[in-house]
Amino acid sequence: MNPQKHPVSLKRMLIAGPTAIGKSTVSLHLAQVIPMSIISADSRQCYRHLDIGTGKVLPHEMQGVRHYNISELELHENDTAARFAERARHWEDEIRRENRLPVYVGGSTLHIQSVVWPLDEAPQACAPNLIKLRHQEQENGEEFMLEWLERVDPAYRQRVEGYNPHRVFRALDVYLQTGKPFSSFHSEAGFSSLPEDTLLVVLTCNRAYLVDQIEQRINTMLQDGLLKETRSILDMGYTGEEQALQTVGYKEVIAHLRGEYDLETMREKMLTSTRRYAKRQVTWFKRWKAARVIDVTRRAPDDVAAEIASLIR
Repeated sequence: MNPQKHPVSLKRMLIAGPTAIGKSTVSLHLAQVIPMSIISADSRQCYRHLDIGTGKVLPHEMQGVRHYNISELELHENDTAARFAERARHWEDEIRRENRLPVYVGGSTLHIQSVVWPLDEAPQACAPNLIKLRHQEQENGEEFMLEWLERVDPAYRQRVEGYNPHRVFRALDVYLQTGKPFSSFHSEAGFSSLPEDTLLVVLTCNRAYLVDQIEQRINTMLQDGLLKETRSILDMGYTGEEQALQTVGYKEVIAHLRGEYDLETMREKMLTSTRRYAKRQVTWFKRWKAARVIDVTRRAPDDVAAEIASLIR
């Protein structure tokens, strides 16, 4: 790829796509041709210790490119898209002062939307509601809570990865307070347009290719020591109930380590959960009518990066 730097007139770029499609690799190739820093738009890479299971770009893999929102928080800390957006505003200012382009890379839909289309203000958490919801969960189980969420807010249910009690409780709490779906506070009115200084790119591919990429990703995670990483987290005293650990991959490994199922069953559950999560991501990305969509099926990362670079005015 031509190493010459491209002139940059944008204030920000966002590269989104389903899990395992190769966003991080493409972004590192893009950094070879434009002056940029990367802000991870992944709701789990911000946590320390979650390295292998989140596909985190590690320091020795960053190729000198500054990365933000990597290993910022401890596992017991809760995070939200609104808090991420607040942090990101400060990072954008810092990056632009260095005459670099802030490039968000990730697949967490609310995190990306919070940057491009600011969230409408939802009510603060109601403690009595949360107590009631916890009792409902204890009496009826996770599936009951997910089915409840599906009935009152099917749009938000699509965004929830596996069973994430923090997100499920938040959505149901807002519904109980307002009678409105939590997703209604994330207006879609602006999805057909973008600020002139913002470029949103969504990477896509055919389903067979994505399924293959997901399987390769999971096999690599297991080979690289995901079980050992997860065991060390539990050995630190974490219970597995933390918001950060309500994540596809870690949930299945924790269940395996607790003897709930064998290794092969764990792997199959990881595959199934990841494919379902990717399907929900793809469905949601289709709502972003203003995005530039790039098909990456069986394309080299540097070729994809060159196409993205060509979009910069």
